[in-house]
Amino acid sequence: MAVPGPRYAPNGQTKTFDLRVEDKVWEVGPSALYNAWTFNGTIPGPTLEVTAGDRVVIRLTNNSNHRASVHTHLAEFEQVQDGVDGPSIAEPGETVTYEWLAAYAGVVPYHDHADEGEGVARGLLGAMVVHAPDEAPANEHVVVLSDLATEYFAQLPGVADPVTGMIPEGGTYRGPHQYMHIMNGHAYEESIPPFTGRVGDLSRWRVVSIGIEAHTFHIHGHRWLEPDGSVTDNIQLAPGTYRTFEFQEDRVGDWLVHCHFPNHAGGGMMARYQVTGP
Repeated sequence: MAVPGPRYAPNGQTKTFDLRVEDKVWEVGPSALYNAWTFNGTIPGPTLEVTAGDRVVIRLTNNSNHRASVHTHLAEFEQVQDGVDGPSIAEPGETVTYEWLAAYAGVVPYHDHADEGEGVARGLLGAMVVHAPDEAPANEHVVVLSDLATEYFAQLPGVADPVTGMIPEGGTYRGPHQYMHIMNGHAYEESIPPFTGRVGDLSRWRVVSIGIEAHTFHIHGHRWLEPDGSVTDNIQLAPGTYRTFEFQEDRVGDWLVHCHFPNHAGGGMMARYQVTGP
């Protein structure tokens, strides 16, 4: 079992973030439109960047017609700040304030817990990066893996009928999981903004999985050390888990990045990592 990293004491600094719950139609990919619930209008919500030891203040304003909240992992807070019940739930039109201590470095998810099942499926999720005070500068990549639900699509083209196998007009057939598994809010290489790097970079990856499916995260042509000292190029992530790893970049190329469950890659969880020379 991995030994937890050090706990950082409060450093006297406060980072404040304003999050707004907004319902909108989100374009997952060309012609694939989702009836989303969002933090600040995007899936995932904005990346919250803090330093270990910071006091983190979240002001959540609920501009929707449903309940919502914010819950996170590893941070320290009182039970009334947990986002599960009572005063930590924002009813429609309300603003709720949360206070957390970012006591541990790394990356963690934040997400709705008022109705976690539907809230997360609709898109109320994001990542909080907690920088260690002494960490080396790096080319940082934040990756949020999540899963969508067929019933919340406003428009979902190109999915074959499961009985007849016929493909409706419009869109491109990619299999029964089409647009169901997303990376940073989008599906497939044509919609997910590519990750970029240069030879010589310290390339640091912060990966969060928050949805209903287990995933892997695989980068072609690269490898890094696990906490136990073993070498890998593919990590496993159950829902609600998160990992940070890094490597020294030495491979020029247009590399594929994807989940190694075939139907998840076929369902949209694939992107590119474009590395140029020094």
